[in-house]
Amino acid sequence: MKSMKTKFLIATLLCGAVLTPVFAGAIKEPGAAQPKRILVADANSTHHLNLYVAYEKGLFSKRGLDVVIEQTSSGVAAVVGGEADIVFNCPTGVITPIARGQNITIISQVKIPCTSVLVVPVNAPIRNPQDVKGLQIAGLSTTCCAVIAIRDALRNQYNTEFELVTLAPGAALAALEAGSVRGAILEEPFVAEALLITDAQGRAKYKTIFDGTSDANGDGRVDANLAGVNPPCRTVNANTNFVATRLDDVKAFIEAIDEANKIILAGPSAPDIVAIARKYVTVSEQAIINSNPKLGFQIKLDTAGLKGYADALVNQGTIDKNPGDALFAPQLKGITW
Repeated sequence: MKSMKTKFLIATLLCGAVLTPVFAGAIKEPGAAQPKRILVADANSTHHLNLYVAYEKGLFSKRGLDVVIEQTSSGVAAVVGGEADIVFNCPTGVITPIARGQNITIISQVKIPCTSVLVVPVNAPIRNPQDVKGLQIAGLSTTCCAVIAIRDALRNQYNTEFELVTLAPGAALAALEAGSVRGAILEEPFVAEALLITDAQGRAKYKTIFDGTSDANGDGRVDANLAGVNPPCRTVNANTNFVATRLDDVKAFIEAIDEANKIILAGPSAPDIVAIARKYVTVSEQAIINSNPKLGFQIKLDTAGLKGYADALVNQGTIDKNPGDALFAPQLKGITW
């Protein structure tokens, strides 16, 4: 794919650089089955850690899969166009092309819940949700799951809205530091990174609010999470023709991801898991250690929650109709949904 920088398959031990025969492309024994290539279009994120762990620990190769991860910011388009087979993505970015009849389908959940929350300076004069009215708040896009959920909650429950400043997470955090926005809707590990920032006296500069764990107005009660209770996050998505013609490989891929999930959940901040995350994502080691335990990896789809996102996209005019169960690959019913 001309727009992608190919990340060639290599397997390195965490404390060494010994290539295994499978990843090094060694000559196979006569008659040995050749690995089946799967191209994954990926935008680096710790939310895709199960992909990286499955790759680095050889969980794909032991199932006869030759998984290639290519870095791109246009993975959904690549899968729709058949240039890639699979993409891990925010579900709202996939629901839209599905609703428009394009060649992509949801095959598995990546993780639950969404970790995006509202981050503000510790001295921000925001005590109640209504206080964000008219404030400039950074967020990924109008179709970001968290932005949709938080804006809908503010509008429907508190009759208020903020002004969205569209910025990627890193740029949003920089804007927050520069004082050009009053808050930012960030996901992990950028939330953890923000909470590590201190002033000259070593005091924390930022806090999270309205996230189900904090008390913004000091009344002794934990504020509800504006993004909802355990809202679904990223999904694994595939080209529909790829699913139809290579279903066994799709199932093997999901099995490998499920195995990686179990490894991560058993020790999300274990040194080997943190090392793998740092290999793919440019954030501090401490931010990864702090945020990894919040990443609830699973393959089972939250179909109700995902359909809810489709309803929100209908309500804002992005799509005309909720596809319902047509969002999900029928071949995976009984496996991931």
